[in-house]
Amino acid sequence: MSFIVGTAGHVDHGKSALIKALTGIDTAHLPQEKKRGMTIDLGFAFFKHPNGEPVGVIDVPGHERFIRNMVAGVWSLDMVLFVVAADEGWMQMSTDHLKVIASMGIENVTLVITKSDLVDDQMLSLVEDEALEQFLEIAGFIPDSMVVSSHQQKGIEALRQHICRKLDVMEAQENTRIDTQRQAHLYIDRVFTVNGVGTTVTGSLCGGEFQVGQKLILQPSGREVQVKSLQSYHQNIETAKPVSRVAIGLKGVKKKEVERGSCLMASKEAGFMVDEVIVRLNSMLFENKCRNNSEVEVAFGTFNTLAKIFVFKGTNLARLRLKEPACCFWNQRALLIQHGGSRIVNCGAIVWGGVVEKQHRNKLYDLLMDMPEQSEWTDYVNINMSLYGYAKRGDHQLDESSYKVCGEWLFTEECFNQSHQQVEAILKQEQIDLSANELSGKLQLPIATLTALLQQMVEEGKLRQNGELFSLGNGRSETQLSPVAKQILERMSQAEKQGYEAEKEKIPGAQKELRNLVRLGFAVPMEGKIYYEKSIYDSFVTDLIEGREIDERFTIADARERIGLSRKYMIPVLNRMESDGWIKRIENDRQVLRTIESIA
Repeated sequence: MSFIVGTAGHVDHGKSALIKALTGIDTAHLPQEKKRGMTIDLGFAFFKHPNGEPVGVIDVPGHERFIRNMVAGVWSLDMVLFVVAADEGWMQMSTDHLKVIASMGIENVTLVITKSDLVDDQMLSLVEDEALEQFLEIAGFIPDSMVVSSHQQKGIEALRQHICRKLDVMEAQENTRIDTQRQAHLYIDRVFTVNGVGTTVTGSLCGGEFQVGQKLILQPSGREVQVKSLQSYHQNIETAKPVSRVAIGLKGVKKKEVERGSCLMASKEAGFMVDEVIVRLNSMLFENKCRNNSEVEVAFGTFNTLAKIFVFKGTNLARLRLKEPACCFWNQRALLIQHGGSRIVNCGAIVWGGVVEKQHRNKLYDLLMDMPEQSEWTDYVNINMSLYGYAKRGDHQLDESSYKVCGEWLFTEECFNQSHQQVEAILKQEQIDLSANELSGKLQLPIATLTALLQQMVEEGKLRQNGELFSLGNGRSETQLSPVAKQILERMSQAEKQGYEAEKEKIPGAQKELRNLVRLGFAVPMEGKIYYEKSIYDSFVTDLIEGREIDERFTIADARERIGLSRKYMIPVLNRMESDGWIKRIENDRQVLRTIESIA
């Protein structure tokens, strides 16, 4: 398991020098930084843990003008080294940085008193005591403290060992990471071009793994991109693991199409794409009041933008209307910064993403106010159930026994039955086939939610699907078939695993009847005009997928051994399974995307 450590503290208190002493790496990469001797943007370094794993280190700017860059570096940290210079002691930006750390919910902090060679022991003791008092008053806890001199290498090895011990304790504890409830994602903090690679982005990978060749979603554009190369801590790798610093070469993406604040995700379902969020403010850290309909800057991950703020009277909830769309996650920490300045106005957790219809707002505010401070994904699901009757399952352990499960969505019994009845009533009234988009507009259900419901109805035999269109009934009664269709179906059944090859059969009107058999769900078409009876194709899927886990790979030889098909038929079957979403091709292998439990 990898970890990322970061610095925080007042400008010129020795953060960059401390990182160089710890890692041997000079994090200044901008000419202005080298000229001014001050960190402006994020800097990156690493050192090796005794177990051989790299420990990433992020150097954040200390000057108040670069507070946004500081926030962009802090969001993914497992541990913070809070730096206070012995010759200056606690300063204003020390307070501001500590408030940012507390705002982000990071408690694994070690106070590091730097420049100890410039003062005597009495001064060291005074500086340390004052810093610890500030921690208790502002953040509510007293951190471990270390004394070092980067210039003389005094205390550096002890600090390095201390960091490793603290991270080992983190690894031994369960659910210590903020991102344990989130799928793989990476907020981009740098974009540049590398000769021979092309557009390259860097960031801190959280929540899961990225692999070379993997297709990712670039938000907020929603564009699908492919990983061309991966590098972590100066090593070319095939798989990047969380939480680690990663450089990703993107295939076919221009530099101007990506920017800091964009988010790479394993799937579109990983987070919320929103232009409005509701934040539960933390009034304990900041006294600054937010005026209704005023403009503030909101920052989360490496993203920041302007937003109009609306505070709900009598609550600590605020609705933020973002100037530009963003990708965020439920319960993610966000900071509000003074528009045009560097003063932090407030902070809080994102407890809702997306526009809420006026008729639902008061009920939603009540539900959010009743939600515990230490909330879990179950609370989010329960609020959705109370508000709408449905919710996304997410990658979380939930008790689903009281809900109806439709793919990635959960429904209350009442909402499930009512939606079923409404779909059937609309299709009966219209007397024409309708798409999910058309039905969504009539039912006022989100397209993703309704699609899951419609697929469930198809699997239950209550709907028939033809391409993107849905109609009543499943058409599975052979009495409805023409004599020609029955003849084709009989020969298809006799062909069994060899498949029915339409071009070899000289039956008048066969093409039209084959299309009808596919539409009604009796036959499944393959490449090369090969058709299988639906039950035979389903048996292929079962034989290939049963006993395998999601992401497990298998070869064509493995598939042929399980099913007993020649290569002529095996390849079309695998391609059909890929188009149906069961598997995907990775070079010459196939990777499982769905488990056998999801077969109707």
